[in-house]
Amino acid sequence: MRPWQRGIRLSGIKLMHSCVRIAVAAALVAAAHTSLAQETRTETRVSEEVIVTSTALRESSLEVAQPVAVMTGEKLRRETALSIGETIARQPGVSGSYFGPAASRPVIRGLGGDRVLVLDDGISALDVSSLSQDHAVSIEGVLAEQIEILKGPATLLYGSGAVGGVVNVIDGRIPTDFTTDANGGALELRGDTALGERSAAGRLDFGSERVRLHLNGFDRRTDDVEIPGHAFSAAERAERLAEQPDETFARDVLENSDTRTRGNAVGLSVGSAQGFLGLAWSRLETGYGVPVPHAHTHEHDDEHDHDHEDDGQEHAAHAGHHVRVDMKRDRYDIKAERRFVAGPFRGMRLHGTYNDYAHAELEDDAVATLFEQRAFDARANLDHDELAGWRGTLGVQYADIDFDVTGEEAFVPPSTTRTLGVFAFEKRHFGPMALELGARLERQEIEAELADGRGRYDETAYNVSAGGLWKLAGEHSVALNLTRSHRHPQAAELFSNGPHLAIGRFETGNPELVRETANTVDLTLHRHTERGPHWSLGVFYNDYDDFIFAADTGAEADGLAVFRYTQADARFYGAEAEITVPLLEAHNRVFDVRLAADYVRGKLKEGGNLPQMPPLRYGIELHYEHERLHLGLETFRYHRQRDVAPNERPTAGYTMMNADVSWRIDTTANASVFMFLRGTNLLDEEARRHISPIKEFAPLPGRSLQAGVRAYF
Repeated sequence: MRPWQRGIRLSGIKLMHSCVRIAVAAALVAAAHTSLAQETRTETRVSEEVIVTSTALRESSLEVAQPVAVMTGEKLRRETALSIGETIARQPGVSGSYFGPAASRPVIRGLGGDRVLVLDDGISALDVSSLSQDHAVSIEGVLAEQIEILKGPATLLYGSGAVGGVVNVIDGRIPTDFTTDANGGALELRGDTALGERSAAGRLDFGSERVRLHLNGFDRRTDDVEIPGHAFSAAERAERLAEQPDETFARDVLENSDTRTRGNAVGLSVGSAQGFLGLAWSRLETGYGVPVPHAHTHEHDDEHDHDHEDDGQEHAAHAGHHVRVDMKRDRYDIKAERRFVAGPFRGMRLHGTYNDYAHAELEDDAVATLFEQRAFDARANLDHDELAGWRGTLGVQYADIDFDVTGEEAFVPPSTTRTLGVFAFEKRHFGPMALELGARLERQEIEAELADGRGRYDETAYNVSAGGLWKLAGEHSVALNLTRSHRHPQAAELFSNGPHLAIGRFETGNPELVRETANTVDLTLHRHTERGPHWSLGVFYNDYDDFIFAADTGAEADGLAVFRYTQADARFYGAEAEITVPLLEAHNRVFDVRLAADYVRGKLKEGGNLPQMPPLRYGIELHYEHERLHLGLETFRYHRQRDVAPNERPTAGYTMMNADVSWRIDTTANASVFMFLRGTNLLDEEARRHISPIKEFAPLPGRSLQAGVRAYF
């Protein structure tokens, strides 16, 4: 962190540096007159018709009963952030856990962690990001071509853990399309003033009619994040000053939040229009600071408050350290597909991945904890067409995960998890109605190495779904999705026992946990049209038996609050709504206004709120497009969250205002350069996201200006 950055909310020097770099790069690219291939522009209405590869039959979002959102094209380029969670956090029903800019995992309808599965081109990321909120997802968004978001249970296709939803990130590193020209590529540069970001990314695709090769790579650095005001919240400062009146607090900069990330990949495919066989290797290396002191942040009842002088000294020692994460991941993929032109079967698909993952948590440059995981995941599908009027897919999936951890924060024991699942999905049209049916049977075994022996879990999960999609008069449709799903408890929920310093608590597992059961109803109404207003309204209700969560016991151990995994019946319910009204559609000009809102509530049936629930959010967006120009202005209000769990603080509301402008330059007949400028948090609000475990210590970034250029060749 450079000294002159302190106290500056909008760094003019960093902005000048970023803009100069981008302007020079744009001039060089435009002058080169290379044979650029223009990217297909896909805004809101077009993205609804994009094929969603993570759905059972690879259909568009308007052809499936489950709510689906897609980010692609120029919209994705404008909203790409340092983490997958932050990239998609503005989508209806979606947020990010935010443990600093590098570590933010998706949260869908109030569910996160293991309940939201993050896929890397259709296969699990196979990292340890769901184990702790300070662990980054090992997928890079700047390389993404498309991000698919399945809201609600996706347990049928992807396993019992995906009861909250699925986020699928596609970067195309294995070439699959042999029907179009193989040669092309892209180069992107971008910067951000609040983060001090300097990043570059590129991809290259070339080959012949039968052989295709893909290369990509990126490099990014950021500085400590600039924030508006104090890092600690007013409530946290007051509590600390009551204990230590002479304590001082950092402000304007979130210390130890800088990042350095780089990665690259190579993929090779051999094939034709009838199918392909492809291989790929990719590497990701990242290092980032964990921007929180290790402290408990809530109040306890007097009966539980004791004098822990020794524990306090140990805690203070931890708080004085700068904790950093150093992660490296090597991933090997094989993907094959064969399409049939005759017979009852449409094709076969195979995708397998081996992932070698490790990350070290460093305290003052010394390894304090080492996480290592070697995992294999494979799935095979057999697609059929028109058997007694039904078309669908049959599949099998197998995963083997070997997890090991040593050091200070080894609160979860080493374990091996094996999962075998078989599934089927069928769909049939009855005039204007389409009926979807699916089922999955999954066996999971966990063996953990405990201090007093071996822990074991062995159980079978059943998942079934039924959905209907009705095309009504005009451009209206209604979708209803019903699911009954089981989720296995994970190793951390069963066997954890130790201090989880990153989020400031002592976690204890519960080996008596049983699988949780969720019954879900999801109803969505659509109006989709090429012209005129289009809108979507969705409501959902999830009824959980034996819902697993970490409950605050009110006790302390090692100076940390003790949380124990427990089970109770719970319910989640909420709604998502958006409407886009065109105010002008003429002469290649489009000016429209979009209104959007979402809400979720999580409660225990016996009374009480579940922790870390997103608040009510609503806002307005204005968009203007004229040929290659796009202008946007948006304002969203995040309500104060008062519906809190025991020992959880309320979070103040805030307003986020953003604006953007982008321009596409067609330098030759096949040439395209896309430039964008985006301002975020223009009001410089102190914004603390309620679902973030570090909201009391780390607000979201302050006012910022992002700039970038992307060229295609």
